[in-house]
Amino acid sequence: MADLKEGIQLRKGQGIAPFQVARPQSGVLKLSGALKKELGADVKARLLPRKGQTRIATRLGTTAPPGTHKATLVTEEGEYPVVVDVPPREKLRLSPSSVHVTGRPGDRVALDFVVKNTGNVALEVPTGGVAGLFASDGLAGAFAAAYGSEAEAPLDIFGDFILGLRRSYLGLMRFRLTPEIKGPLGAGQHCQASGDVVLPDPLNADTQLGEGRAFHAVVVMKQNLRLTVRLTLSHPNHKGDSR
Repeated sequence: MADLKEGIQLRKGQGIAPFQVARPQSGVLKLSGALKKELGADVKARLLPRKGQTRIATRLGTTAPPGTHKATLVTEEGEYPVVVDVPPREKLRLSPSSVHVTGRPGDRVALDFVVKNTGNVALEVPTGGVAGLFASDGLAGAFAAAYGSEAEAPLDIFGDFILGLRRSYLGLMRFRLTPEIKGPLGAGQHCQASGDVVLPDPLNADTQLGEGRAFHAVVVMKQNLRLTVRLTLSHPNHKGDSR
């Protein structure tokens, strides 16, 4: 067993020990306290010799509580005290993370979701967000406008390209999310949530609103939560719905 002059510290399950094992080997990280309570079992560790030191790699899981925890590394050579540093991880997941809706500008389309906290700290569920709806064929249409332009000056041709992009933009879509619980969502927990999107009226009078035209938007919210919305314009007499 090596005589340690400095401690072993693991961050995000990785660390370097100030001694070298004779060969690559498997060890065990014996947990204690809150880390033991959350994960339930000890964790396997992989030890690799590296230029007079040993590289240590473990997998603590996404729900390991943040903070500084004491543990013991068990190797073929002996046991060593370890300090495990777990940083906060703030991440929510929305399911489904992508929806396909049909409707017309001005429609409100109802949606249902499950929100899961995949981080290791309690988090508030965002109440929604906004995103621009762009035609899926918008870039191709802008290039077609530029290549089909009768102008000769480069700036005029570029202007036709920009106008083509403007015609592909429908407007800002509003997304509302209402979780069934009040207060923060605990680490590893999930809840049902209702939501809806409001399809905007076009900002540009030249935007094509024919039945079947496709648009898309990505709503980015707090806690790394995001939703992709794909819109297909319906017949003017058809009420909006989701799939």
